[in-house]
Amino acid sequence: MEQGNAMEAPKPPSHIATKGLFNTAMGPLQRQLRSGEYNLFKCATMFESDFVQVSKRGGTLDVHNQVQMVRVAIAATSPGLQVPNVLLLARPIFPPRQQPQSLHAARLHRSSMNTKFELTRLLPLCFVKISIHDFDKQQLRFKMSTGRTFYLQLCPLPDTQESEFESWVKVVHLLRPPSDTLCSSPALLTPVLHTS
Repeated sequence: MEQGNAMEAPKPPSHIATKGLFNTAMGPLQRQLRSGEYNLFKCATMFESDFVQVSKRGGTLDVHNQVQMVRVAIAATSPGLQVPNVLLLARPIFPPRQQPQSLHAARLHRSSMNTKFELTRLLPLCFVKISIHDFDKQQLRFKMSTGRTFYLQLCPLPDTQESEFESWVKVVHLLRPPSDTLCSSPALLTPVLHTS
């Protein structure tokens, strides 16, 4: 009998990503998206991190006395792509009493594998320029082709702080500035997801 083989966990098809970009562990957003809600991301590899929104001067922005946490991911939507082509922004869903009130609290509330997200933005990376805003504070600048700019500060675990930001520095150098030759449809600028 082959009863022993029946107990083994099924292996995912080879075209489905089991790791993130840069051979990192799969993050909670990638895990959620590959469950089937968005077909485009079932096979996509991602690199993702928690950030908090900050002002141009680096001060923490808060709305209703709550730090604005965001999960940022870049994704390659096709296994054949050598460079990520999509930026995703997602809001972690916390119970009301667990909303972080400060940057320190946000670090303690980092996303876990059980965290659920509301996807708020999905943008082709050819319409976004990511740059280093403040290296020491681990802040990135995101400039959209529409002219809108926002700033995010990495919110890493203490033991991954340096290596995680170094990976985002690699992302900045990997991605080229927006080019009309890469994306020619202005319709892609329209957010395809609900925002509030």
